[in-house]
Amino acid sequence: VSVITEQQGRVIGSGSGIVYKNKDGFVQVVTNHHVIDGGTQHIVRFSNGQEIEGQVLGSDVYTDLALVQVEADLEIEAFELGDSERANVVEFVVAIGSPLGIEFENSTTFGIISGKNRVIPVDLDGDGVSDWDMMVMQTDAAINPGNSGGALVNMAGELIGINSLKISSSQIEGMGFSI
Repeated sequence: VSVITEQQGRVIGSGSGIVYKNKDGFVQVVTNHHVIDGGTQHIVRFSNGQEIEGQVLGSDVYTDLALVQVEADLEIEAFELGDSERANVVEFVVAIGSPLGIEFENSTTFGIISGKNRVIPVDLDGDGVSDWDMMVMQTDAAINPGNSGGALVNMAGELIGINSLKISSSQIEGMGFSI
């Protein structure tokens, strides 16, 4: 799904999400904290084009994860959960998301797991000093703005990661990271 974040009726950001149906039948979306951060309204756009306002149930800046619940009467098949600890370097993966917003929603890119247990320093308050170290998987599957919160899936179709960030410069290519 795509997650569109608004503040006072203005879109301030967008990203991707993974549909999860909890044991009580509620449709919930796992996304990144930075996708919903600063928003007062969160719209979940499903692959059929239906848009439903969601409510943030919880969010954590340190793990960069958030949970949004929507009241939707949709037939949804959630991903099977895989075990990222059992994933191997050079294993093929697919990244799914909405790069650059809904114009390119439901895009997929293909790559490999380039590394596991990578430690990425994160500046949470914008002061230029690392406040937290994230433990992530590295992939060369393209991760672009808007892919945040999307799925990293192994070849068995199992969810093994949540796409979160990339290192970007003119000298670096193919360094994306998933929680």
